[in-house]
Amino acid sequence: EPNWQLMEDYVKIHEEKKRLMVLKYCKEQLNRILAQSNGAKVDLHSVKWKAFKIEDVFEIIERGKRLTKKMQESGIVPYISSSALNNGVDNFISNKANVRRYKEALTVANSGSVASSFYHVYEYVASDHVTNLKISNGNRENYLFISVIIKKLKEKYSFNREMTDDRIKRELILLPTSSYDEPDFMFMQKFILQEEAKLYKKIIERFESK
Repeated sequence: EPNWQLMEDYVKIHEEKKRLMVLKYCKEQLNRILAQSNGAKVDLHSVKWKAFKIEDVFEIIERGKRLTKKMQESGIVPYISSSALNNGVDNFISNKANVRRYKEALTVANSGSVASSFYHVYEYVASDHVTNLKISNGNRENYLFISVIIKKLKEKYSFNREMTDDRIKRELILLPTSSYDEPDFMFMQKFILQEEAKLYKKIIERFESK
């Protein structure tokens, strides 16, 4: 007859392996964050906010290039379009000619799911449905913070109203400011690290209680 006990034991063993893997990863990430942030605590209500034009925040503002489905060659490089899902990844391609590649930058959908914004630490090819934004000395946390702010712009747009290049440059986004009245990138970094630490602590607590 079916060996139900063996099946149960087998599943439990693999579930335990997965649990330990998750715990190990989360603890490593939490330790990295705590070391990077030195345990600093910041509050969104304790900082001064100011409206900045996108063109005054980013050094590079450039739309991707059109690449139809027929022209896309299968590969491993993410092809970013205007989807609001999966970080905007529409396909994986290998095209090298007549494409625009970026890395460690932000994309903003200018049509389709307008204002959907994602950070890409990896190299990617951008379609003509997204605009690429890059800060010369920006880090991962800066991009993640600003992408949330940019996503709020979708309330102003619809599928039929495109976010043109000129509109993107002129759009105003509220950002925390430093004593020099400039975007406070250090604050943004500390806030993101703080929120990530909270999340990892919750996951660790949940998986350790099992």
